[in-house]
Amino acid sequence: MVEGRPAGRTASLDEGLLEDVVRSLPVGIIVVDDEGRVVLCNERANAIRGVGRRLGKPVAECHPVRSRPALEALLERFRTEPPGEGHPLVVERGGRWEITYARVLSSEGTYRGAVWLAHDITRQKELQRQLLHQQRLSGLGRMAARLAHDVNNPLNIVTGAVHNLRGAAKDDESREMLGIVEEQVSRLQDLVGRLRDATRPLRPRMIDVDVRSLVLDAAHAARRTGPARVTADVPDDLPSVHADPDLLRRLLGNALDNAVRAAGPRGQVRLAAELESRNEGERLTLTVEDDGPGFPPEVLDNLFEPFVTTRPDGIGLGLPIMKEICVLHGGDVKVENRPSGGARVTAWVRAR
Repeated sequence: MVEGRPAGRTASLDEGLLEDVVRSLPVGIIVVDDEGRVVLCNERANAIRGVGRRLGKPVAECHPVRSRPALEALLERFRTEPPGEGHPLVVERGGRWEITYARVLSSEGTYRGAVWLAHDITRQKELQRQLLHQQRLSGLGRMAARLAHDVNNPLNIVTGAVHNLRGAAKDDESREMLGIVEEQVSRLQDLVGRLRDATRPLRPRMIDVDVRSLVLDAAHAARRTGPARVTADVPDDLPSVHADPDLLRRLLGNALDNAVRAAGPRGQVRLAAELESRNEGERLTLTVEDDGPGFPPEVLDNLFEPFVTTRPDGIGLGLPIMKEICVLHGGDVKVENRPSGGARVTAWVRAR
Protein backbone atom coordinates (compact mmCIF):
# COMPACT_ATOMS: atom_id res chain seq x y z
CA MET A 1 0.00 0.00 0.00
CA VAL A 2 1.31 3.46 -0.86
CA GLU A 3 2.02 5.55 2.28
CA GLY A 4 -0.65 8.17 2.92
CA ARG A 5 -3.18 6.55 0.60
CA PRO A 6 -6.32 5.08 2.19
CA ALA A 7 -6.74 1.30 1.85
CA GLY A 8 -9.00 0.29 -1.02
CA ARG A 9 -8.36 3.48 -3.01
CA THR A 10 -6.23 3.92 -6.15
CA ALA A 11 -4.51 6.84 -7.80
CA SER A 12 -6.40 8.45 -10.68
CA LEU A 13 -5.96 6.62 -13.99
CA ASP A 14 -5.14 8.30 -17.24
CA GLU A 15 -8.20 7.91 -19.51
CA GLY A 16 -6.11 6.36 -22.29
CA LEU A 17 -4.57 3.86 -19.88
CA LEU A 18 -8.01 2.92 -18.57
CA GLU A 19 -9.23 2.29 -22.12
CA ASP A 20 -6.19 0.11 -22.82
CA VAL A 21 -6.78 -1.87 -19.61
CA VAL A 22 -10.42 -2.50 -20.43
CA ARG A 23 -9.59 -3.51 -24.00
CA SER A 24 -6.85 -5.89 -22.84
CA LEU A 25 -8.88 -7.67 -20.16
CA PRO A 26 -9.20 -11.46 -20.72
CA VAL A 27 -12.94 -11.11 -20.05
CA GLY A 28 -15.82 -9.42 -21.83
CA ILE A 29 -17.08 -6.34 -19.99
CA ILE A 30 -20.11 -4.09 -20.48
CA VAL A 31 -20.95 -1.27 -18.07
CA VAL A 32 -24.46 0.19 -17.80
CA ASP A 33 -25.12 3.45 -15.93
CA ASP A 34 -27.89 4.11 -13.41
CA GLU A 35 -30.32 4.96 -16.23
CA GLY A 36 -29.71 1.71 -18.07
CA ARG A 37 -27.50 3.14 -20.85
CA VAL A 38 -24.41 1.34 -22.16
CA VAL A 39 -21.38 3.47 -21.28
CA LEU A 40 -18.52 1.01 -21.83
CA CYS A 41 -17.98 -2.15 -23.86
CA ASN A 42 -14.72 -3.85 -24.78
CA GLU A 43 -14.07 -5.81 -28.00
CA ARG A 44 -14.59 -9.25 -26.48
CA ALA A 45 -17.99 -8.29 -25.06
CA ASN A 46 -18.97 -6.74 -28.37
CA ALA A 47 -18.14 -10.00 -30.15
CA ILE A 48 -20.34 -11.91 -27.70
CA ARG A 49 -23.28 -9.53 -27.34
CA GLY A 50 -23.10 -7.43 -30.49
CA VAL A 51 -23.35 -4.00 -28.84
CA GLY A 52 -21.97 -2.35 -31.96
CA ARG A 53 -22.77 1.38 -32.16
CA ARG A 54 -25.18 1.32 -29.25
CA LEU A 55 -22.88 3.07 -26.74
CA GLY A 56 -25.00 5.65 -24.98
CA LYS A 57 -28.19 3.78 -25.92
CA PRO A 58 -30.44 1.76 -23.57
CA VAL A 59 -28.96 -1.67 -22.88
CA ALA A 60 -32.36 -3.20 -23.68
CA GLU A 61 -31.65 -2.54 -27.36
CA CYS A 62 -28.87 -5.14 -27.18
CA HIS A 63 -31.31 -7.84 -26.06
CA PRO A 64 -34.04 -9.73 -27.90
CA VAL A 65 -37.54 -8.45 -27.18
CA ARG A 66 -38.48 -11.64 -25.34
CA SER A 67 -35.67 -11.18 -22.78
CA ARG A 68 -36.25 -7.49 -22.02
CA PRO A 69 -38.77 -8.00 -19.18
CA ALA A 70 -36.22 -10.19 -17.35
CA LEU A 71 -33.53 -7.56 -17.95
CA GLU A 72 -35.72 -4.79 -16.56
CA ALA A 73 -36.53 -6.90 -13.51
CA LEU A 74 -32.82 -7.46 -12.92
CA LEU A 75 -31.92 -3.77 -13.21
CA GLU A 76 -34.84 -2.87 -10.92
CA ARG A 77 -33.54 -5.32 -8.36
CA PHE A 78 -30.08 -3.77 -8.58
CA ARG A 79 -31.56 -0.28 -8.14
CA THR A 80 -33.74 -1.09 -5.14
CA GLU A 81 -31.84 -3.76 -3.19
CA PRO A 82 -30.58 -2.19 0.07
CA PRO A 83 -26.78 -1.91 0.19
CA GLY A 84 -26.67 -3.74 3.51
CA GLU A 85 -28.39 -6.78 2.01
CA GLY A 86 -25.24 -7.91 0.28
CA HIS A 87 -24.07 -7.66 -3.29
CA PRO A 88 -26.56 -9.40 -5.57
CA LEU A 89 -25.03 -11.44 -8.38
CA VAL A 90 -26.72 -13.22 -11.24
CA VAL A 91 -24.80 -15.89 -13.11
CA GLU A 92 -25.61 -17.58 -16.42
CA ARG A 93 -23.71 -20.47 -18.00
CA GLY A 94 -24.13 -21.37 -21.63
CA GLY A 95 -21.72 -22.68 -24.22
CA ARG A 96 -18.18 -21.48 -23.55
CA TRP A 97 -19.15 -18.41 -21.53
CA GLU A 98 -20.05 -17.82 -17.90
CA ILE A 99 -21.89 -14.50 -17.62
CA THR A 100 -21.95 -12.53 -14.37
CA TYR A 101 -24.16 -9.51 -13.70
CA ALA A 102 -23.34 -7.34 -10.70
CA ARG A 103 -24.45 -3.93 -9.53
CA VAL A 104 -22.07 -1.02 -9.02
CA LEU A 105 -22.35 1.05 -5.84
CA SER A 106 -20.57 4.22 -4.82
CA SER A 107 -18.57 4.30 -1.59
CA GLU A 108 -21.70 5.81 0.03
CA GLY A 109 -23.88 2.94 -1.18
CA THR A 110 -25.58 4.85 -4.00
CA TYR A 111 -26.56 2.81 -7.06
CA ARG A 112 -24.30 3.74 -9.99
CA GLY A 113 -25.18 1.08 -12.53
CA ALA A 114 -24.43 -2.53 -13.42
CA VAL A 115 -21.54 -4.44 -14.91
CA TRP A 116 -21.72 -7.47 -17.20
CA LEU A 117 -18.72 -9.84 -17.28
CA ALA A 118 -18.15 -12.82 -19.57
CA HIS A 119 -15.55 -15.43 -18.59
CA ASP A 120 -14.36 -18.14 -20.97
CA ILE A 121 -15.01 -21.43 -19.12
CA THR A 122 -13.82 -23.79 -21.86
CA ARG A 123 -10.89 -24.97 -19.74
CA GLN A 124 -13.09 -25.30 -16.65
CA LYS A 125 -15.61 -27.43 -18.52
CA GLU A 126 -12.82 -29.62 -19.90
CA LEU A 127 -11.48 -30.14 -16.37
CA GLN A 128 -14.97 -31.05 -15.18
CA ARG A 129 -15.30 -33.52 -18.05
CA GLN A 130 -11.95 -35.06 -17.17
CA LEU A 131 -12.96 -35.31 -13.51
CA LEU A 132 -16.18 -37.13 -14.41
CA HIS A 133 -14.20 -39.47 -16.64
CA GLN A 134 -11.72 -40.17 -13.83
CA GLN A 135 -14.54 -40.82 -11.35
CA ARG A 136 -16.16 -43.25 -13.77
CA LEU A 137 -12.84 -44.96 -14.47
CA SER A 138 -12.14 -45.19 -10.75
CA GLY A 139 -15.52 -46.83 -10.11
CA LEU A 140 -15.04 -49.31 -12.92
CA GLY A 141 -11.52 -50.01 -11.68
CA ARG A 142 -12.78 -50.88 -8.20
CA MET A 143 -15.41 -53.15 -9.71
CA ALA A 144 -12.85 -54.85 -11.98
CA ALA A 145 -10.39 -55.32 -9.09
CA ARG A 146 -13.09 -56.94 -6.96
CA LEU A 147 -14.17 -59.14 -9.86
CA ALA A 148 -10.56 -60.19 -10.52
CA HIS A 149 -10.13 -61.08 -6.86
CA ASP A 150 -13.35 -63.10 -6.73
CA VAL A 151 -12.57 -64.97 -9.96
CA ASN A 152 -8.96 -65.76 -9.07
CA ASN A 153 -9.80 -68.14 -6.17
CA PRO A 154 -12.09 -70.44 -8.23
CA LEU A 155 -9.48 -70.49 -11.01
CA ASN A 156 -6.84 -71.67 -8.55
CA ILE A 157 -9.15 -74.47 -7.40
CA VAL A 158 -9.85 -75.50 -11.01
CA THR A 159 -6.09 -75.53 -11.74
CA GLY A 160 -5.43 -77.83 -8.79
CA ALA A 161 -8.30 -80.13 -9.73
CA VAL A 162 -7.11 -80.41 -13.36
CA HIS A 163 -3.59 -81.22 -12.19
CA ASN A 164 -4.90 -84.08 -10.02
CA LEU A 165 -7.19 -85.37 -12.77
CA ARG A 166 -4.36 -85.48 -15.31
CA GLY A 167 -2.48 -87.87 -13.08
CA ALA A 168 -5.52 -90.13 -12.89
CA ALA A 169 -6.41 -89.97 -16.60
CA LYS A 170 -6.34 -93.41 -18.29
CA ASP A 171 -6.26 -92.49 -21.98
CA ASP A 172 -4.72 -89.94 -24.32
CA GLU A 173 -8.04 -88.30 -25.20
CA SER A 174 -8.79 -87.53 -21.54
CA ARG A 175 -5.29 -86.15 -21.00
CA GLU A 176 -5.64 -84.00 -24.12
CA MET A 177 -8.99 -82.57 -22.99
CA LEU A 178 -7.59 -81.82 -19.52
CA GLY A 179 -4.63 -80.12 -21.20
CA ILE A 180 -7.02 -77.85 -23.10
CA VAL A 181 -8.83 -76.98 -19.85
CA GLU A 182 -5.52 -76.26 -18.13
CA GLU A 183 -4.39 -74.04 -21.02
CA GLN A 184 -7.62 -72.01 -21.00
CA VAL A 185 -7.55 -71.62 -17.21
CA SER A 186 -3.97 -70.36 -17.51
CA ARG A 187 -5.14 -67.77 -20.05
CA LEU A 188 -7.88 -66.65 -17.67
CA GLN A 189 -5.38 -66.37 -14.80
CA ASP A 190 -3.11 -64.24 -16.99
CA LEU A 191 -6.06 -62.00 -17.91
CA VAL A 192 -7.08 -61.66 -14.25
CA GLY A 193 -3.50 -60.76 -13.33
CA ARG A 194 -3.32 -58.05 -16.01
CA LEU A 195 -6.71 -56.73 -14.92
CA ARG A 196 -5.58 -56.46 -11.30
CA ASP A 197 -2.35 -54.69 -12.33
CA ALA A 198 -4.24 -52.29 -14.59
CA THR A 199 -6.79 -51.27 -11.95
CA ARG A 200 -4.38 -50.49 -9.13
CA PRO A 201 -4.66 -46.80 -8.09
CA LEU A 202 -2.00 -44.52 -9.59
CA ARG A 203 -0.12 -42.46 -7.02
CA PRO A 204 2.40 -40.13 -8.69
CA ARG A 205 5.86 -39.70 -7.16
CA MET A 206 7.01 -36.39 -8.61
CA ILE A 207 10.75 -35.81 -9.09
CA ASP A 208 12.97 -34.13 -11.70
CA VAL A 209 13.15 -36.51 -14.67
CA ASP A 210 15.74 -36.66 -17.44
CA VAL A 211 13.17 -36.93 -20.20
CA ARG A 212 15.63 -37.39 -23.03
CA SER A 213 17.14 -40.51 -21.49
CA LEU A 214 13.71 -41.85 -20.53
CA VAL A 215 12.34 -41.42 -24.06
CA LEU A 216 15.40 -42.97 -25.72
CA ASP A 217 15.24 -45.93 -23.33
CA ALA A 218 11.55 -46.41 -24.16
CA ALA A 219 12.33 -46.42 -27.89
CA HIS A 220 15.15 -48.93 -27.36
CA ALA A 221 12.84 -51.23 -25.40
CA ALA A 222 10.17 -50.98 -28.11
CA ARG A 223 12.68 -52.13 -30.75
CA ARG A 224 13.00 -55.44 -28.89
CA THR A 225 9.25 -56.11 -28.80
CA GLY A 226 8.63 -56.47 -32.54
CA PRO A 227 10.10 -56.20 -36.03
CA ALA A 228 8.72 -52.71 -36.74
CA ARG A 229 11.32 -49.97 -37.21
CA VAL A 230 11.20 -47.58 -34.24
CA THR A 231 12.84 -44.13 -34.49
CA ALA A 232 13.14 -41.45 -31.81
CA ASP A 233 13.20 -37.71 -32.45
CA VAL A 234 14.40 -36.06 -29.23
CA PRO A 235 16.21 -32.68 -29.00
CA ASP A 236 19.68 -32.83 -27.45
CA ASP A 237 18.84 -29.90 -25.17
CA LEU A 238 15.50 -31.28 -23.93
CA PRO A 239 15.39 -30.18 -20.25
CA SER A 240 14.24 -32.24 -17.31
CA VAL A 241 10.63 -32.04 -16.14
CA HIS A 242 8.93 -32.57 -12.78
CA ALA A 243 7.01 -35.82 -13.17
CA ASP A 244 6.71 -39.45 -12.10
CA PRO A 245 9.27 -41.40 -14.17
CA ASP A 246 7.56 -44.77 -13.68
CA LEU A 247 4.23 -43.42 -14.90
CA LEU A 248 5.88 -41.75 -17.91
CA ARG A 249 7.55 -45.08 -18.77
CA ARG A 250 4.19 -46.80 -18.50
CA LEU A 251 2.59 -44.16 -20.71
CA LEU A 252 5.24 -44.54 -23.41
CA GLY A 253 5.32 -48.31 -23.06
CA ASN A 254 1.58 -48.60 -23.71
CA ALA A 255 1.67 -46.18 -26.66
CA LEU A 256 4.69 -47.84 -28.27
CA ASP A 257 3.40 -51.37 -27.74
CA ASN A 258 0.14 -50.48 -29.50
CA ALA A 259 2.02 -48.75 -32.32
CA VAL A 260 4.48 -51.63 -32.88
CA ARG A 261 1.65 -54.16 -32.99
CA ALA A 262 -0.33 -51.97 -35.42
CA ALA A 263 2.63 -51.27 -37.70
CA GLY A 264 3.42 -54.94 -38.27
CA PRO A 265 6.68 -56.52 -39.53
CA ARG A 266 7.37 -53.96 -42.28
CA GLY A 267 5.95 -50.93 -40.52
CA GLN A 268 7.52 -47.86 -38.97
CA VAL A 269 6.94 -46.20 -35.62
CA ARG A 270 8.10 -42.69 -34.73
CA LEU A 271 8.46 -41.37 -31.20
CA ALA A 272 8.99 -37.62 -30.68
CA ALA A 273 9.35 -35.43 -27.61
CA GLU A 274 9.44 -31.65 -27.33
CA LEU A 275 8.93 -28.91 -24.77
CA GLU A 276 6.26 -26.38 -25.76
CA SER A 277 5.38 -22.98 -24.29
CA ARG A 278 1.64 -22.38 -24.04
CA ASN A 279 -0.54 -19.74 -22.41
CA GLU A 280 -1.10 -22.09 -19.47
CA GLY A 281 2.66 -22.71 -19.09
CA GLU A 282 5.30 -25.10 -20.39
CA ARG A 283 4.33 -28.63 -21.27
CA LEU A 284 6.13 -31.75 -22.44
CA THR A 285 4.53 -33.25 -25.55
CA LEU A 286 5.10 -36.90 -26.45
CA THR A 287 3.96 -38.13 -29.87
CA VAL A 288 3.84 -41.73 -31.12
CA GLU A 289 2.95 -42.37 -34.77
CA ASP A 290 2.68 -45.57 -36.78
CA ASP A 291 1.90 -46.42 -40.41
CA GLY A 292 -0.49 -49.26 -39.63
CA PRO A 293 -4.20 -49.44 -40.54
CA GLY A 294 -5.28 -46.83 -37.99
CA PHE A 295 -8.24 -47.10 -35.65
CA PRO A 296 -11.64 -48.24 -36.96
CA PRO A 297 -13.95 -45.20 -37.25
CA GLU A 298 -16.64 -46.89 -35.16
CA VAL A 299 -14.38 -47.10 -32.08
CA LEU A 300 -12.24 -43.98 -32.52
CA ASP A 301 -14.55 -41.81 -30.38
CA ASN A 302 -14.80 -44.42 -27.61
CA LEU A 303 -11.18 -45.48 -27.17
CA PHE A 304 -10.87 -43.86 -23.75
CA GLU A 305 -13.86 -45.78 -22.42
CA PRO A 306 -12.72 -48.66 -20.19
CA PHE A 307 -12.76 -52.13 -21.79
CA VAL A 308 -13.01 -50.81 -25.36
CA THR A 309 -10.28 -52.54 -27.39
CA THR A 310 -9.40 -53.36 -31.00
CA ARG A 311 -7.12 -56.26 -30.07
CA PRO A 312 -8.37 -59.84 -29.53
CA ASP A 313 -6.06 -60.26 -26.53
CA GLY A 314 -6.58 -56.76 -25.14
CA ILE A 315 -8.52 -55.78 -22.03
CA GLY A 316 -9.23 -52.19 -23.11
CA LEU A 317 -7.57 -50.36 -20.20
CA GLY A 318 -4.32 -49.17 -21.85
CA LEU A 319 -5.63 -45.88 -23.25
CA PRO A 320 -7.79 -45.01 -20.19
CA ILE A 321 -4.72 -45.51 -18.01
CA MET A 322 -2.63 -43.35 -20.35
CA LYS A 323 -5.25 -40.63 -20.05
CA GLU A 324 -5.26 -40.92 -16.26
CA ILE A 325 -1.45 -40.59 -16.18
CA CYS A 326 -1.64 -37.42 -18.28
CA VAL A 327 -4.43 -35.91 -16.18
CA LEU A 328 -2.48 -36.63 -12.98
CA HIS A 329 0.34 -34.59 -14.52
CA GLY A 330 -1.94 -31.68 -15.51
CA GLY A 331 -2.24 -32.74 -19.14
CA ASP A 332 -4.26 -34.90 -21.50
CA VAL A 333 -3.94 -37.30 -24.43
CA LYS A 334 -5.39 -37.27 -27.94
CA VAL A 335 -5.76 -40.21 -30.36
CA GLU A 336 -6.37 -39.72 -34.08
CA ASN A 337 -5.86 -41.32 -37.47
CA ARG A 338 -3.20 -39.72 -39.66
CA PRO A 339 -4.33 -38.40 -43.08
CA SER A 340 -1.52 -40.38 -44.72
CA GLY A 341 -2.48 -43.58 -42.92
CA GLY A 342 -1.80 -45.04 -39.51
CA ALA A 343 -2.49 -43.63 -36.07
CA ARG A 344 -1.10 -40.84 -33.90
CA VAL A 345 -1.16 -40.63 -30.11
CA THR A 346 -0.28 -37.21 -28.67
CA ALA A 347 0.18 -37.00 -24.92
CA TRP A 348 1.19 -33.91 -22.99
CA VAL A 349 2.02 -33.27 -19.34
CA ARG A 350 2.79 -30.12 -17.39
CA ALA A 351 6.55 -29.54 -17.34
CA ARG A 352 6.65 -27.79 -13.96
